[in-house]
Amino acid sequence: MKAKLSLVAIVMAGFILFGACGSTSNIATTSPAYISGSSFGSSLLSLYSQYKQNGKIDFKNTSTLLQLAQLATSCSAIKENLKNKDFYSSFVQGAVIGSQQNISQNNAGGIINALTGLNFGNIAQAATGAASVQNNTVTDVTNTLTSLFGLFGGK
Repeated sequence: MKAKLSLVAIVMAGFILFGACGSTSNIATTSPAYISGSSFGSSLLSLYSQYKQNGKIDFKNTSTLLQLAQLATSCSAIKENLKNKDFYSSFVQGAVIGSQQNISQNNAGGIINALTGLNFGNIAQAATGAASVQNNTVTDVTNTLTSLFGLFGGK
């Protein structure tokens, strides 16, 4: 009886260990690329949630400006590393997780391309109250984000 219990315990431990190893991909969740991607995704998700709730992106809201500033920072990080395949891959994985899978592996490239080509202007300064966002920046950012939110598929 003891041998059967020990064998069952070993088999169960093996299944637990195998399950843990099988479900964990090789994502370095502490890498700068993954963290930046996660920030990118969570900023977009936050902006998307606000957009769904209010029907607009409110540039007078400090929280919105902070999310946009964080998005701009993440865009700078990926823009500097577009040719680094390891960085890009980790960034995309972080973006998928950070956006709660509103960004997918399939649409990440298009979203990244659209946002790295966007001029965020002086949003960071506006978030601190040191400036106001220029009208052309408001229009460009709003149009780009509204278009991208259509890729989120109603999540």
